[in-house]
Amino acid sequence: MELTRPALVPVHGRLTATVLGPDGAVVDERAGDNVVCTTGYGALASALVWAGIEDQAANLGVQNPTYLTPLYGAVGSGTGTPAKSDTTLFAELGRQVVGAGAASPATGLVAGQATWLFYFPQPPVPWTVTEAGAFANATAVSGSGSMIDHWAFSPVLTVNTSESLILQITLLLGP
Repeated sequence: MELTRPALVPVHGRLTATVLGPDGAVVDERAGDNVVCTTGYGALASALVWAGIEDQAANLGVQNPTYLTPLYGAVGSGTGTPAKSDTTLFAELGRQVVGAGAASPATGLVAGQATWLFYFPQPPVPWTVTEAGAFANATAVSGSGSMIDHWAFSPVLTVNTSESLILQITLLLGP
């Protein structure tokens, strides 16, 4: 029997940051592809393994479950070029725990999708947002957790003290 290397499943990230006015109307929005980070690939792989063996974990001698939770979205004001090796945002402004999630199945031509939403209420001071990312196994503490993805964008998004922000992070799995 010959061992073969499995085909790689492409994973792509896409983020959308939407600023909402006090009346709920969209004030500004940015959307774009991001970098999936090495620590993110590790967190995703560990969570998939646990999902596949959870019912047999005790029989397999596995004592520690591995989840992505708590999952946090974060926004920042730093500058730089995101890289797979990133573990934090350049300059984190704030983070919020996931508020909603959904999955869409794959087809022969369309990638499967995992989407999470993060709601940021009105900031205490105006924010100039230039980057965003998601963190698995995180806390509310800046920089905590395993960075799944990182996105930097221009022009900047300004979030005033009367506005809120919604961050949508989607991972596309497959073609």
